[in-house]
Amino acid sequence: MNGPEVVERLDNMSFESSLEELENLVNKLEKGQLTLDESLGIFERGMKLARVCNQQLSKAERKIEILIEENGKLKAETFIDE
Repeated sequence: MNGPEVVERLDNMSFESSLEELENLVNKLEKGQLTLDESLGIFERGMKLARVCNQQLSKAERKIEILIEENGKLKAETFIDE
């Protein structure tokens, strides 16, 4: 990678920032102009970002389920964004 990479703590990143960085990393990998070591470093960072995004989505899903709770019993419903 060119120059020193600024590494932000993943647990402090917003979902949107994590997703944007993940998309940028995928674009770099798709260009195929990296060394093996650079590719592995980017892949490792991407996997960490994907895990963080998945955890944030799961947390949001749990919050939505809590908000849908009816009469003391959880009524899980599919969230449809129209």
